[in-house]
Amino acid sequence: MESADASGISLNGELKPGNVYLVEERRPKISFDLFEHGLSSGCCGMVVTRELPKRLLNDRNVGNSRVVWMTNLVGDGRINPTAIGILMSQLRSFVEGHGKTIVIIDGLEYLISLNTYDRMLQFMNQLRDIVMTNDSSLIVPVDPRTLSERELALLERNLEVVVPRSSDIELQEEPLLGQQDAEIRVLNAGHR
Repeated sequence: MESADASGISLNGELKPGNVYLVEERRPKISFDLFEHGLSSGCCGMVVTRELPKRLLNDRNVGNSRVVWMTNLVGDGRINPTAIGILMSQLRSFVEGHGKTIVIIDGLEYLISLNTYDRMLQFMNQLRDIVMTNDSSLIVPVDPRTLSERELALLERNLEVVVPRSSDIELQEEPLLGQQDAEIRVLNAGHR
Protein backbone atom coordinates (compact mmCIF):
# COMPACT_ATOMS: atom_id res chain seq x y z
CA MET A 1 0.00 0.00 0.00
CA GLU A 2 1.27 3.43 -0.86
CA SER A 3 1.05 6.57 1.19
CA ALA A 4 0.27 9.97 -0.24
CA ASP A 5 3.98 10.79 0.08
CA ALA A 6 5.26 7.70 -1.73
CA SER A 7 2.60 7.46 -4.41
CA GLY A 8 3.79 10.45 -6.37
CA ILE A 9 0.37 11.98 -5.89
CA SER A 10 0.30 15.31 -4.19
CA LEU A 11 -1.81 18.36 -4.62
CA ASN A 12 1.20 19.99 -6.31
CA GLY A 13 1.78 17.08 -8.71
CA GLU A 14 -0.18 15.74 -11.62
CA LEU A 15 -2.39 12.70 -11.66
CA LYS A 16 -1.05 10.25 -14.20
CA PRO A 17 -3.40 9.78 -17.16
CA GLY A 18 -4.64 6.23 -17.54
CA ASN A 19 -4.73 5.51 -13.80
CA VAL A 20 -7.49 4.66 -11.37
CA TYR A 21 -6.78 5.86 -7.83
CA LEU A 22 -8.38 4.10 -4.87
CA VAL A 23 -8.20 6.66 -2.07
CA GLU A 24 -8.70 4.99 1.30
CA GLU A 25 -10.29 7.59 3.56
CA ARG A 26 -13.37 7.91 5.74
CA ARG A 27 -14.65 11.04 4.02
CA PRO A 28 -13.68 11.98 0.44
CA LYS A 29 -11.77 15.17 1.30
CA ILE A 30 -8.40 14.18 -0.22
CA SER A 31 -10.22 12.61 -3.17
CA PHE A 32 -12.05 15.83 -3.99
CA ASP A 33 -8.84 17.83 -3.50
CA LEU A 34 -7.19 15.57 -6.11
CA PHE A 35 -10.22 15.92 -8.38
CA GLU A 36 -10.17 19.72 -8.12
CA HIS A 37 -6.44 19.70 -8.86
CA GLY A 38 -7.13 17.65 -12.01
CA LEU A 39 -9.73 20.19 -13.07
CA SER A 40 -7.27 23.03 -12.57
CA SER A 41 -4.87 21.28 -14.95
CA GLY A 42 -7.43 21.44 -17.76
CA CYS A 43 -9.34 18.17 -17.43
CA CYS A 44 -13.08 17.90 -18.09
CA GLY A 45 -14.69 16.53 -14.95
CA MET A 46 -17.52 14.21 -14.04
CA VAL A 47 -18.74 13.54 -10.50
CA VAL A 48 -20.85 10.51 -9.62
CA THR A 49 -22.02 10.98 -6.05
CA ARG A 50 -24.47 10.20 -3.28
CA GLU A 51 -24.17 13.81 -2.14
CA LEU A 52 -27.02 16.17 -3.01
CA PRO A 53 -25.67 18.03 -6.08
CA LYS A 54 -26.75 21.43 -4.76
CA ARG A 55 -24.74 20.88 -1.57
CA LEU A 56 -21.77 19.49 -3.49
CA LEU A 57 -21.69 22.53 -5.79
CA ASN A 58 -21.79 24.84 -2.75
CA ASP A 59 -19.13 22.99 -0.76
CA ARG A 60 -16.64 21.97 -3.45
CA ASN A 61 -15.05 23.67 -6.43
CA VAL A 62 -16.11 21.30 -9.20
CA GLY A 63 -16.39 24.02 -11.85
CA ASN A 64 -18.41 22.98 -14.89
CA SER A 65 -18.13 19.29 -14.13
CA ARG A 66 -21.00 17.03 -15.00
CA VAL A 67 -22.64 15.87 -11.75
CA VAL A 68 -24.64 12.66 -11.59
CA TRP A 69 -26.58 11.99 -8.40
CA MET A 70 -27.11 8.33 -7.44
CA THR A 71 -30.68 8.22 -6.18
CA ASN A 72 -33.96 6.41 -6.73
CA LEU A 73 -35.63 9.77 -7.39
CA VAL A 74 -36.33 10.32 -11.07
CA GLY A 75 -35.05 13.47 -12.78
CA ASP A 76 -32.33 15.15 -14.79
CA GLY A 77 -28.77 14.42 -13.65
CA ARG A 78 -29.94 11.47 -11.55
CA ILE A 79 -29.34 7.76 -11.94
CA ASN A 80 -30.77 4.75 -10.17
CA PRO A 81 -27.83 3.14 -8.31
CA THR A 82 -28.94 -0.33 -9.39
CA ALA A 83 -28.80 0.67 -13.09
CA ILE A 84 -25.11 -0.21 -13.38
CA GLY A 85 -25.28 -0.72 -17.16
CA ILE A 86 -26.69 2.77 -17.68
CA LEU A 87 -24.09 4.28 -15.34
CA MET A 88 -21.31 2.49 -17.23
CA SER A 89 -22.71 3.76 -20.52
CA GLN A 90 -22.75 7.35 -19.23
CA LEU A 91 -19.19 7.06 -17.88
CA ARG A 92 -17.91 5.51 -21.13
CA SER A 93 -19.62 8.17 -23.22
CA PHE A 94 -18.15 10.96 -21.09
CA VAL A 95 -14.60 9.57 -21.07
CA GLU A 96 -14.57 8.72 -24.78
CA GLY A 97 -16.36 11.92 -25.80
CA HIS A 98 -13.98 14.39 -24.18
CA GLY A 99 -10.24 14.77 -24.59
CA LYS A 100 -8.64 14.91 -21.18
CA THR A 101 -11.02 13.76 -18.44
CA ILE A 102 -11.09 13.15 -14.71
CA VAL A 103 -13.91 11.28 -12.99
CA ILE A 104 -14.67 10.75 -9.32
CA ILE A 105 -17.07 8.10 -8.04
CA ASP A 106 -18.05 9.06 -4.51
CA GLY A 107 -20.29 6.31 -3.22
CA LEU A 108 -18.75 2.97 -4.14
CA GLU A 109 -19.84 1.61 -0.76
CA TYR A 110 -23.43 2.62 -1.58
CA LEU A 111 -23.24 0.92 -4.97
CA ILE A 112 -21.88 -2.24 -3.34
CA SER A 113 -24.68 -2.24 -0.75
CA LEU A 114 -27.36 -2.16 -3.48
CA ASN A 115 -25.64 -4.49 -5.92
CA THR A 116 -23.46 -7.50 -5.27
CA TYR A 117 -19.78 -6.97 -4.52
CA ASP A 118 -18.78 -9.21 -7.44
CA ARG A 119 -20.91 -7.14 -9.83
CA MET A 120 -19.26 -3.93 -8.59
CA LEU A 121 -15.78 -5.45 -8.88
CA GLN A 122 -16.58 -6.34 -12.50
CA PHE A 123 -17.89 -2.78 -13.01
CA MET A 124 -14.66 -1.30 -11.58
CA ASN A 125 -12.46 -3.53 -13.74
CA GLN A 126 -14.38 -2.61 -16.89
CA LEU A 127 -14.25 1.09 -15.98
CA ARG A 128 -10.51 0.79 -15.31
CA ASP A 129 -10.00 -0.52 -18.85
CA ILE A 130 -11.98 2.39 -20.33
CA VAL A 131 -10.02 4.94 -18.28
CA MET A 132 -6.67 3.38 -19.19
CA THR A 133 -7.34 3.21 -22.93
CA ASN A 134 -8.48 6.84 -23.03
CA ASP A 135 -5.67 8.32 -20.88
CA SER A 136 -8.18 9.59 -18.36
CA SER A 137 -8.00 9.61 -14.55
CA LEU A 138 -10.49 8.09 -12.14
CA ILE A 139 -10.60 8.71 -8.40
CA VAL A 140 -12.55 6.32 -6.18
CA PRO A 141 -12.70 7.19 -2.49
CA VAL A 142 -13.56 4.28 -0.23
CA ASP A 143 -13.79 3.82 3.51
CA PRO A 144 -11.78 0.63 4.12
CA ARG A 145 -13.86 -0.11 7.23
CA THR A 146 -16.88 -0.84 4.99
CA LEU A 147 -15.27 -3.74 3.13
CA SER A 148 -13.93 -7.09 4.19
CA GLU A 149 -10.18 -7.64 3.98
CA ARG A 150 -10.68 -9.82 0.89
CA GLU A 151 -12.94 -7.29 -0.84
CA LEU A 152 -10.48 -4.47 -0.24
CA ALA A 153 -7.56 -6.60 -1.44
CA LEU A 154 -9.38 -7.40 -4.69
CA LEU A 155 -9.92 -3.68 -5.34
CA GLU A 156 -6.34 -2.81 -4.43
CA ARG A 157 -4.98 -5.47 -6.78
CA ASN A 158 -5.60 -3.49 -9.98
CA LEU A 159 -5.89 0.10 -8.76
CA GLU A 160 -3.34 2.67 -7.59
CA VAL A 161 -3.84 2.78 -3.82
CA VAL A 162 -3.55 6.10 -2.02
CA VAL A 163 -3.60 6.16 1.77
CA PRO A 164 -3.55 9.76 3.04
CA ARG A 165 -0.99 10.57 5.71
CA SER A 166 -2.48 10.74 9.16
CA SER A 167 -1.76 14.49 9.17
CA ASP A 168 -4.06 14.81 6.13
CA ILE A 169 -6.99 13.25 7.94
CA GLU A 170 -9.05 15.69 9.95
CA LEU A 171 -10.98 13.31 12.11
CA GLN A 172 -11.95 14.31 15.61
CA GLU A 173 -12.71 11.50 18.00
CA GLU A 174 -15.29 13.32 20.10
CA PRO A 175 -18.49 11.88 21.50
CA LEU A 176 -21.64 12.90 19.67
CA LEU A 177 -23.35 13.91 22.89
CA GLY A 178 -21.84 16.71 24.95
CA GLN A 179 -21.83 17.31 28.69
CA GLN A 180 -25.54 17.97 28.70
CA ASP A 181 -27.88 15.46 27.09
CA ALA A 182 -29.45 18.16 24.91
CA GLU A 183 -26.16 19.21 23.35
CA ILE A 184 -25.25 17.38 20.14
CA ARG A 185 -21.79 17.81 18.67
CA VAL A 186 -21.09 17.85 14.97
CA LEU A 187 -17.94 16.04 13.94
CA ASN A 188 -15.55 17.94 11.70
CA ALA A 189 -15.63 15.79 8.59
CA GLY A 190 -14.08 18.34 6.25
CA HIS A 191 -15.76 19.64 3.13
CA ARG A 192 -18.46 17.39 1.71
